[in-house]
This record gives sequence, structure tokens and C-alpha cells, in this order.
Amino acid sequence: MDAPADALVLLFTRGVSLRTWSLTGGIDRELALYRRLAAHYQRVLLVSYGGEDDAALLRMHAPELELICNRVGVGESAFASSIPTLVSAALSGVGRIVVKTNQMYGGEVAVALARHLRDRGVAAGLVARGGYLWSRMAAFEHGPNSPQADAAAKTEGVLCPAADVVVGTTADMTEDLAWRYGLDPRRGKVIPNYVIPPEGEPPAAADREPGLILYAGQLIPRKRADILIDAVAMMSDEARAGVRLEVIGDGPLLPALRERAKGLPVEFRERQSNRELMERMSRCSIYAQSSEMEGHPKTILEALAAGAPVIVADTPGQSETVTHGLTGLRIENSPEAFSRAFVDLLADPEWRDMLGAGAARAARAAFSLDAVVPLELEAHALAQDHAARSLTRSVRSTR
Repeated sequence: MDAPADALVLLFTRGVSLRTWSLTGGIDRELALYRRLAAHYQRVLLVSYGGEDDAALLRMHAPELELICNRVGVGESAFASSIPTLVSAALSGVGRIVVKTNQMYGGEVAVALARHLRDRGVAAGLVARGGYLWSRMAAFEHGPNSPQADAAAKTEGVLCPAADVVVGTTADMTEDLAWRYGLDPRRGKVIPNYVIPPEGEPPAAADREPGLILYAGQLIPRKRADILIDAVAMMSDEARAGVRLEVIGDGPLLPALRERAKGLPVEFRERQSNRELMERMSRCSIYAQSSEMEGHPKTILEALAAGAPVIVADTPGQSETVTHGLTGLRIENSPEAFSRAFVDLLADPEWRDMLGAGAARAARAAFSLDAVVPLELEAHALAQDHAARSLTRSVRSTR
């Protein structure tokens, strides 16, 4: 495919840095897409809210990419206001630029950048990308009339109508955004979250750690990790023999969850790098997640790609990710339902092999970088084409 533009600019989520990605273990995973996209652009420029150490991290993990960061350490708002000028100076002389958000939080900066470039005669296509429907998630977690939900809706309401293309990770998300903000549905594109699975075929049930049930994610109320702990507690002594629930992650509920798990075969582990996490997913007998709501959950996609037998709650965001009986199990979000599923699935290695093999085939086909990169390039090309035509019309109108 021809290059959509001369340069790609990725604006990080407000307040997020390469150091943030490194501390959460996902820096190599997050950069993998842009390293692939670099083959289609003359320049790929990342704009992060980190300091000088971000430059060192980029040299270590992706030296072919460029970076603008808060090197002088001004306040976050002051740095955000300076981004249009900084990017314009860094890309002086570049005539075609795609500007993309990593999430919608902070998207007003992307709008300001695109306008700044266009005012200088640059064909700047704006791609408003979100990994999840921010306003819906904020309303769920904080209430529909909360300041958080209002702020999310306000930012989405500025960003999405200004964008040339709006990208969501699911069809439900893009359709919802089009409805909420009166967008032309043709400007909405679905690009799922991607996975980087381990090389080779996933291990069979007989080669995995017997009885290991894995969960990875934030320890916050919406994730409902307590349901998994209670499910293990409900297993009979005989069924629980040899079973171990491993919880990878951190968050404000960690102390309460540790207390809840006392006397049970539950182990808590800190966040791991994406490579380490994928290795654990390749070794577990079951991956389980009992969230009340998700967007397009990366951890579930990664568990599927690793060939883990997956059990998830039949709740928004999770139910669309797992095909019941083919790539995993969707069940009622209760300790009783998870406990029964744990017992039944652990007792049947052939069933686990069937689910794991189906999951790995489906996830690797749909969510690999080989599948996602062409979708990215199509969205970028559409945004760039729309921006170029708009610029041409603007020039003609001033003659």
C-alpha cells in the first residue's frame, strides 16, 4: 500500500509517557504497531508527556521513531498548549501529516494540532482513536451525571466531530460515537486491539501448569477480582486440591483482596512485562476474568492468542470477545458460576485443548499485527484524503 502521508504523529493520552508504558510492562507491545507503521512513513513522531528519560527509553526500544516530550519540565497544561508549535517546528517542510490520538482523553490537543498545521497549508488528517468508549466507562464507574462522565463527553464531543476518521476497537463503539455526536457513519472505522502472541503453537493442556487459574489486570471495583477469589473458596476441598489462582496486577483493592484470600490457594504478583505475561498465559490451565464492563480487553485477547482456555463473565465488552463454546466460555458473573466452570473445565483436558486451540486460531487471525496494520493504513489514508480535499476546497474559496 502507498504511504498515506509523509509523517505520522501519535499523541499520547493526556499525562501518559513512555515511562508509564514501561512501568506497566507494555512498552514493547505498545511500540510494536508504530515500528511496523514506520515502514510506510518517512517519519513517525511520538508526542508524550514524559521528561528526558522518555528519550532514553525510545532509543532503547524503538530508535527508528522520533519523540517530542516535556524535556524542560513545564506544567502539564503548559506543555499541552505548546504541542502544536513543537510538532510544527519538528515537521517543518512536511506537506502531508496524519495526526492520531492513542486514546480520546486529551483529544482536544490533537484538534488544536490539526488546525495549527492546516492553518499553515499542511494537509493534516486527524484520526480520533479510542481503545474504549470513554464516556460510557466514566458513566459506569462514576455515575452518568458525574464530573468525570461530563468531562469525557465534552472531550469526545470536541474531538470526534473535528476528526476526519473516528476509530473504535469494536463496531458497537464506533456506532455509539456516530449516534452520540451526529457523525457520518462512513467516517467510522473499526480497528481492534492487537496481540503479539508467543511464537509457535500454544502448549496443550497436558503441558500446562496443572490447576493454575490466571487473572491479570487492575485491582479496581469494576474488575471484580473478588468473584474469582470467592469462586475458589466455594470449591470443595477435593476439587481445590492442586488448584492455584494467580492474580497479576495492582490497584487500590489489593489489600482487601489479600485479606479476602487468606487461607486460600491464591497468589498475588506484581505487574509483568507483556512478554512475561504472555508466557504465564501460555502456561496456565485457565484464564479467567469477571469484570462488570470492558471495552475491547487486551488481556482477554492475549489469553486467547496464547491458547489459554478462557472463562469470562457474560458482561459488556467481554461477551463480544469470546465465542461461547468455541473460543472460551461466557458465564453468569457470580462466584457460583465461576466455581462450577473451574471444576468442570479443570476436570476435562480434552475440552481445554479444544477451547484453547480454537481461541489461538481465531485470535491470531483477527488480532495479529499482520491483520491490524492494513486496517490502520486504510484509516490513515481515508483521513488524509478527507483532509487534502478539505484543504483544496479551502484554498479555492479564498481565491
